[in-house]
Amino acid sequence: MQKQFAPKVFQLGYVALETPDIERARDHYAEAIGMTETAIGHEGESYLSIGYEHHNIVLRQANRVAMGHLGFQLNPGTDLKALVRELRTFGLSAQVKSDSQPGIRELIEVEPVSGTTLQLYTDIDAPAPGFKRTGVSPLRLGHVAVISPEGPKLKAFFMDFLGFWFTDTIAGISNFITCNREHHVVNVVSMPDNRVHHIAFQLKGNASHAMACDLLAERGLPVKWGPSRHTAGHNIAGYHYDPDQVLIELYTDMDIFIPELNMCEARPWHGHYPMAPREWKLTELAAWETEFAFNLAKA
Repeated sequence: MQKQFAPKVFQLGYVALETPDIERARDHYAEAIGMTETAIGHEGESYLSIGYEHHNIVLRQANRVAMGHLGFQLNPGTDLKALVRELRTFGLSAQVKSDSQPGIRELIEVEPVSGTTLQLYTDIDAPAPGFKRTGVSPLRLGHVAVISPEGPKLKAFFMDFLGFWFTDTIAGISNFITCNREHHVVNVVSMPDNRVHHIAFQLKGNASHAMACDLLAERGLPVKWGPSRHTAGHNIAGYHYDPDQVLIELYTDMDIFIPELNMCEARPWHGHYPMAPREWKLTELAAWETEFAFNLAKA
């Protein structure tokens, strides 16, 4: 059985991306995905909200496409200064930043492995600009997959320091971990690169997949794979690229993980009972055996 104490964070709050064409990227997330720009930073960065929190995506002008940072919301009442001391005991240097971005008054910034920066915060403004009825209009930011050449070390930080639970792996390369009841909040992919593999938004329901695919096709953004049901997590997922070739997943029907039992809630489409953490083969990415139009592992 896994450890039972509660993780220090309870959700993925935002993903920051660096882009050589911020206007084009902003158009994708505002119009195709259906987000609302809530602020423009002092360096021209764009803060976009799905509908409630101040921001879920941050876009920053840069010379090349890159991962900026990932924001995770800490449990209410967390003492940031005490957490910094704990991080230092863990062997990591960290600092508290005040008013470093709109919507968040204080946060901790830490780099657990080279090339992956995390921001940890307790409170974020909730201007609630409203959920759009245009574009894909997702419900929420669900998870992020991160490629790192130091995958085992990054996974260990999430699990050993932040308290994430392990839920599945694909061939030991793609490792699924969670800090809440969703099957995964982070997917750590061990490969020789530093970047976002994909960002995943939850849709309102399974019928939304067809509408999303039609909308993306109208905008010249073909769906590269899916919608299809995964094995790890059993979510129904479809993938397309944003204008910077960052892979975007739209999903529904994610498995619900029960940490107390170290298993996911039983579902009729599960091929194994109980659905406890396990290793899937690279040939077992899709429960429906949907043929890949491209190599998802190398995307």
